[in-house]
Amino acid sequence: WITSLPMGLDLVGMRRTFDTSALSAAFPFTSPDLPPPDPTSVGAPSGVLYGFNVGSQGLVHHDRFSLDNHNSVILGRSGAGKSYLVKLELLRSLYRGIEIHVIDPEDEYARLAAAVGGTYVHLGAEQVRLNPMDLPIHTRPDGRRTAPRDALIRRSLFLHTVISVLLGSELEATERAALDRAITATYQRAGITSDPRTWTRPAPLLADLAEVLADTGDPAGVELAARLHPYVTGAFSGLFSGPTSTRPEGHLVVFSLRDLADELKPIGTLLTLDAVWRQVSNPAIRKPRLVVVDEAWLLMKEPAGAEFLFRMAKASRKQWAGLTVATQDTADVLGSDLGKAVVANAATQILLRQASQAIDEITRTFDLSMGERQFLLSADRGQGLLSTGTQRVAFQSIASPVEHELVTSNPAEIAGYSDTSSGIETSFVELGADDDPGTTDSFDDGDASQIELDAA
Repeated sequence: WITSLPMGLDLVGMRRTFDTSALSAAFPFTSPDLPPPDPTSVGAPSGVLYGFNVGSQGLVHHDRFSLDNHNSVILGRSGAGKSYLVKLELLRSLYRGIEIHVIDPEDEYARLAAAVGGTYVHLGAEQVRLNPMDLPIHTRPDGRRTAPRDALIRRSLFLHTVISVLLGSELEATERAALDRAITATYQRAGITSDPRTWTRPAPLLADLAEVLADTGDPAGVELAARLHPYVTGAFSGLFSGPTSTRPEGHLVVFSLRDLADELKPIGTLLTLDAVWRQVSNPAIRKPRLVVVDEAWLLMKEPAGAEFLFRMAKASRKQWAGLTVATQDTADVLGSDLGKAVVANAATQILLRQASQAIDEITRTFDLSMGERQFLLSADRGQGLLSTGTQRVAFQSIASPVEHELVTSNPAEIAGYSDTSSGIETSFVELGADDDPGTTDSFDDGDASQIELDAA
């Protein structure tokens, strides 16, 4: 009886043998709701801290690369904290040496990219172009350039998807036939044939394809050329008016689509996904990668774009890559079979606060209980439901002050940060017994290393 009291006295002295899995469940820095990776595996990844368990206050530590596939889907209403959580996961994944590519429609990742020395590609700016007719040529570590055996055929099929997204509708049979003949003729004009030795030659442009379509004399081809006019010589031609201007590489690559016209954002997302896939599928470089598509509804609303995203979700596991799809428009994602297939191919599913208009569809798709349904309707910002198959846990995302400064998108907070916050003088929030929450202090270079270490 004395031993059972909260006095810390063990008068019984009973001992029990635990296996490693049972003992690891008592470790305070793991979540009892999520199965940890095999602790006996030397190569088990360390995972990422998502936040703390709303129910038990334990830490939710999850490794998506330990699951059957590495894909993740994040759904939540506007203001629920989707981008905040995505950026927090990316920053902590960078600590692990994971290469990351981001499709950023709202220019929210620029500060994060600048802070960690990432590459920033500003689509829509002058002289920034992506040529959809480029062949997927890979550069090996020894400098040799190679390509898949069916590279030309795959590029021809991809161009059908590009034209469908550009025109905003599925092509009819006669249009597909005319386009297929024109694509072959356009590459032949540029000296590119089925011989792989010709694939390193400069690729033709979209304007060349439109010219061939107009010269065929086929009514379907002439009609396609006329519909492509705005993207060849018209108002939307800047993105396609020349060869690809950059081939971004690095540990973090961000493609910003904010300054693209609304009419170009679906095709901009598609072309950047294609550029990212070239890096991910390069057989000469094998490393874990993450591909993030923020506000994925821009691509999902186009059938051809949704199909490309689905194929990427299916094939990324074989390339040691994970696809993250984040969107606030759940109707566009769950309202189509392809959207549901993308969700089904994500082993990690995160649901943040949901609008009452979408909760019925969310409940049916994810088979939520009544308690989980009510939690998602009333969740605070940053709270969500993390699901990994049969395991689910309600969590609250947390960030250190340094991380918060890099990932927040609150305009008021961003305006208040000092321009020197990442240099010699850095501001941080210190909560102490005698301080008011939110009191901002500063420290000089001599204290910087210790504060950064504490934040990490």
